[in-house]
Amino acid sequence: MVTLRGIRSRLGRSLLVVLLSTIAIAAAVLVPLYSTAAAQSVLTDTVAAAPPIVAGLHARSGTRSGLLAEDVRKAVDAQLTTTPAVAAVLGAPQYSTADVINLVGKAKNRGKLVFRPGACEHVTITSGRCPGAGEVMVSDRAAGSLGVRIDEVLALRANGGLTRAVAGQPTPVDPTFTVVGVYRIGDPTDPYWETTGFFPGSLNNVLEDGTRIIDELFTGSEDRVVTVPRGLPVATVDYPLVAGKVRLAAVPELTRESQTLSETHAIDQVALLVGLLPSLRVAADQRAAVNAAVPTVALPLVVLCWFVLFLVIAAVTDDRRAEIAVGKLRGLSVGGITRFAIGEPLLLITVAAPFGVLLGIGLTKLAADTFLAPGVDVRVGWPAYAVGLGALLGAAVAAVLGARQTVRATIVTLLRRVPHRSGRRTAVIEAIVAALAVAALYQLLFGGRGQKATLGYAAPALVALLAGLLTARLLGLVARRRLVTATRRGRLPAMLAAAQVGRRPESARLVAVLTVALALLTFAATIWDVSSANRTRTADADLGADRVYVVSAEEPRAVPAAVERIDPTGKQLMAVVRSRQSYAGDYVELVGVQLDRMAAVSRFPDKTPAQVAALAIDLGDQGAPPVPLHTGRLEVRATVTKLNQSADRPMGLGIVVGEPDAAPRAIPLGLLKTGPAAYAGELSCVAECRLLGLQVRRLGADNTPGAVTLTVDRIELDGQPLDASLSSADAWRPVGNPPVGQTLTTTAGDAGLTLDVTSESSSDVLAQYGDVVKDAPVALAGPSPADDRNAAEFSFPVFGKLPDDVRVVDRVPLLPRVGNRALLFDGAALVSRAERSAGLLGDQLSYEVWATSAAPADLGARLAAEGIPATLIENRSTRVTQLGRAAPALALRLYLFAGLVALLLALGALVLDAGVTAPWRREQIRALRITGVAAGVLRRAANRENVLVLGFPVVAGIVAGVGGAAVVLPAIALVNIDGSDQAYRLGGWWLPGSLLFLMLALAIAAVVLRRIRGGAR
Repeated sequence: MVTLRGIRSRLGRSLLVVLLSTIAIAAAVLVPLYSTAAAQSVLTDTVAAAPPIVAGLHARSGTRSGLLAEDVRKAVDAQLTTTPAVAAVLGAPQYSTADVINLVGKAKNRGKLVFRPGACEHVTITSGRCPGAGEVMVSDRAAGSLGVRIDEVLALRANGGLTRAVAGQPTPVDPTFTVVGVYRIGDPTDPYWETTGFFPGSLNNVLEDGTRIIDELFTGSEDRVVTVPRGLPVATVDYPLVAGKVRLAAVPELTRESQTLSETHAIDQVALLVGLLPSLRVAADQRAAVNAAVPTVALPLVVLCWFVLFLVIAAVTDDRRAEIAVGKLRGLSVGGITRFAIGEPLLLITVAAPFGVLLGIGLTKLAADTFLAPGVDVRVGWPAYAVGLGALLGAAVAAVLGARQTVRATIVTLLRRVPHRSGRRTAVIEAIVAALAVAALYQLLFGGRGQKATLGYAAPALVALLAGLLTARLLGLVARRRLVTATRRGRLPAMLAAAQVGRRPESARLVAVLTVALALLTFAATIWDVSSANRTRTADADLGADRVYVVSAEEPRAVPAAVERIDPTGKQLMAVVRSRQSYAGDYVELVGVQLDRMAAVSRFPDKTPAQVAALAIDLGDQGAPPVPLHTGRLEVRATVTKLNQSADRPMGLGIVVGEPDAAPRAIPLGLLKTGPAAYAGELSCVAECRLLGLQVRRLGADNTPGAVTLTVDRIELDGQPLDASLSSADAWRPVGNPPVGQTLTTTAGDAGLTLDVTSESSSDVLAQYGDVVKDAPVALAGPSPADDRNAAEFSFPVFGKLPDDVRVVDRVPLLPRVGNRALLFDGAALVSRAERSAGLLGDQLSYEVWATSAAPADLGARLAAEGIPATLIENRSTRVTQLGRAAPALALRLYLFAGLVALLLALGALVLDAGVTAPWRREQIRALRITGVAAGVLRRAANRENVLVLGFPVVAGIVAGVGGAAVVLPAIALVNIDGSDQAYRLGGWWLPGSLLFLMLALAIAAVVLRRIRGGAR
């Protein structure tokens, strides 16, 4: 009853004790709850990253098994009964049965006859209808390249089986199918098509023997697929993964069963491939990072809550010193006095326990709904209750320690209200804590990678703690020094302020707590600001634009042409061509862009739009104007002024032309002869050709010395002159690295282009037309792919069969879309270079369309209508969101929460201390007023005191927070758990915003303190 009356009489302070205890218990409960929810979030995101079919279970029959898809499904379902955890996370199976065939009577070809239920609903039938038994539907690409028509009867032959006659058996009859439909690829990003291998029939997909690979022929009967004579049909069943069903508690069993299935490999002539296991391994690394970081971040907040609770209980108990003194005068035992002193706080702490657990659950639920992966729920288990009980006991211990000094004080001390003094024990504890903090920082700065990773998340709290201890000690020294100085000089306001701060150890403790809180908040805001900038930077490096469409195209010029038709403004779309080359055991990514659109569309990780525009100018690869050619009669007018050659081995003149998707070819124009002459030849172009150079031709195996000097003054096509820049000195040049014994000098003037040739080699002598500059300008990320890792000029195979000479115009840590080991350049120019050398490696190229956020929402449909359907669509905002749910970001979010709560706790403790000390300070002020001290002097003293108590922590906390962030950043993973490719710079408003919030909170606290102390006057 006495305890309840005491709580009611001190209701405000009692509520604060309940609040602090609730926060302490909630912070502790957050550790297991948030760790589990965050681990589930990264698990969900990781297993959902791969396409569902790729991440699920893939089963296929043997080529000679004769099994139907239903047979495969039954075999797999029987196996899945032994692995119920895996079966529980798989969706409904998708079927396919296919056999490799070729169309008889057509140009050499190879494709697949496929039965796949529902295929007609997932393509666009441009003519005809969906096939039934004995009927097929072909793609528009196959129909165009092979001349297939509706209602045509096709004979199909098994291309994957035995094609030769078998002794004693009749030659099999090729089955026939009627073409009843023509389809266009629908949405290749549809999960229905996620199984790899569909729609390979691009125009570039031609084997070396001339065999054209065509798209699938879909039929309506599985029996007709498996009965193709001597075929090798394969039935496949794909079980897609349902990522939302993968729960954290089931991971051990899922891993074990997936490992078992992977080791099984095959059952009853059915091969198995489990895609879930790699995702589970990646998720395990992410979960380990979360489980290591969250307790390290949350525990300092719990300890800070306990310490603030200790200060509050000490202040509240000290305010009851008169009651405790009366109890001692009445002869109460030490136990009775102790129960009387701490009965109230212990009851309040006990009451706060369930509220703390509920608050922890609520905060975790809020986090799950706000920024964790969709479908993450809060699982409350025994670890949460056990940790909550531990936090409750810790709060009780803090309460007992807070009341201990007042309870043990003598009656005289209690009645005189002598301030408590810090003893040697406190100094020893502070010294130990400081030594541990310094040792940890030393290991962080100079230790190994493992030590840095372990201490990375703990270091901020250690830095803040060290700053708090030093600031409290420094404030005490400054206050005592100012007291002496002010007393000597007779400055009463300064003397009163210094006395109030210096004689009360509670002031030093409050300053320490406030410094720690400010340091934690400043650190959290700083590191979150840097990590936010790095997430944006990583998303730019991963994607390169707001949206990326991976498209299927026939040849390199198809994508830019489609982009130009869809976006004639050049502000929304950009065509990109990509490839990769192996070098020194690693891959170098190659990305070609449209320079005139790059600044408007692309997002560079470390460049502003103005810098990107400047880079586009530097990457310009345009030399002399291109000279387009077409089928017709070429004529070159030249004057030979010197000609040394063997009579039986004359030299000739030729012109070299390039054509898309073909190697360069020379058109012979005739044998050279002294004096002026016209040299002519017939040019045949399937597509638009262009001029690549002039050639002095040598007969095969002719190594005899020869020399010629000739001046070309005119080049004509069908009698029309061509502007080949014959008078431009920079338009023509020899090839680099000519054969031994061969020299070529090119000079240009009003008379035309002069070629001075000497040769002791059988190789033809080529003067290149420079419609591209000699060395291709590139932007480079990572070391140069050359013997000299810092080389600014080197040769490297880009898009062609032979290496290109390149020149580095910019080195950056990361390039958009391709990361930290890549080359970026003018795509059209490098395609042109490949076609002017040994030819383009068209089968190694992939194509993309990069788009801004302002691009049409139906861009995918527009690209498909242009004949370049999208096979994958990636979104930058989605990528940023995913990175914000990775393990490092989830730990840093908790730091933000801890910093904010720490600041509110510290300010609450400061205001409570002012309220508790108000009555006896009122007595002091009255006494000073009676002695004649003016009210203005007392106000100035109070203001000086506020400056000391608030100013020191503000300066020290901000310095410690920002400085600690600078020290700790290299040891903390900001985006990826390996901490790679990080940039240490501020990127947003988090730090300025937190400082503004901090100043506002301190201003409000100062006003509240003035009101409380003003009331005391």
